[in-house]
Amino acid sequence: MKRWLTTTVAVLVCSAALRADVTIVQTTTVEGGMAAMAASNGAGPVSPKLTTRLKGTKSRTDVETGAVTVGTILDLTTKEVIVLRADQKTATVATFVPPPAGTPPVTLKVDASITPTGKSQVLDGFTCNEYTFTTRMDMSEMTGRQMPPEAAAMMQGVTMVMQGSMWVTKDAPGAVEYLAFQKAATSGQLASAALGASGMSVPGMEKLMKAMSAVEGVAYLTEMTLNVEGTGQFADMMKQMGAMKIATRVNSIRSEPVSDDLFKVPEGYTVIKQ
Repeated sequence: MKRWLTTTVAVLVCSAALRADVTIVQTTTVEGGMAAMAASNGAGPVSPKLTTRLKGTKSRTDVETGAVTVGTILDLTTKEVIVLRADQKTATVATFVPPPAGTPPVTLKVDASITPTGKSQVLDGFTCNEYTFTTRMDMSEMTGRQMPPEAAAMMQGVTMVMQGSMWVTKDAPGAVEYLAFQKAATSGQLASAALGASGMSVPGMEKLMKAMSAVEGVAYLTEMTLNVEGTGQFADMMKQMGAMKIATRVNSIRSEPVSDDLFKVPEGYTVIKQ
């Protein structure tokens, strides 16, 4: 669960007409903290590969971590989220339903700030502008079917802090379509629906995603440090392991036709509706 959460936050940390098909391939490297512990246990380095494809009002992101590949399909028109597990041959399908009018808002304990620095550099031929960001997330608000009560109790009083920088480009192929899709997905609250379909609920995720959507372009290189603050057994263990460093870089980005079949549940998969 911890590696999936880290990937989701990495993945996840990161309205014009949608016409062009776009494919973005990224590589993430994770060092220190839980990643170091996993490597010492023989799991090898944590270096997920992310492939994101956009086609019209649909997107699919495949996260490859070792032998496990998790694919997430979002449909902005139907507000449907499909999480594919290739190792289990399952497809978890969830449809986002807005809360009834008058429903009291959830008290959020997620603080996110993003600031342009005015610096720029050229990466792989694309001009990129730098933004710095800081995010603080109250871990006690996380719930999900994968988290037993004992684990939830350990998260009380624990805050996850992410700090780093993003180098963002507007020059890459499909950058306009990518940005438009991200903003539409955020306004539709599909980020939370995607996490819910995977078994996780992170209150405040929409607030975090909205802060990220203020960045105009594609995050070509993201470098951040993840620390844990607080007291208790879990916080003490994390502090002993040290900070986790996460870097995500675009390997390729191209605008070319994407097959419709990639946005369908593969034959032979068991469909689980939520």
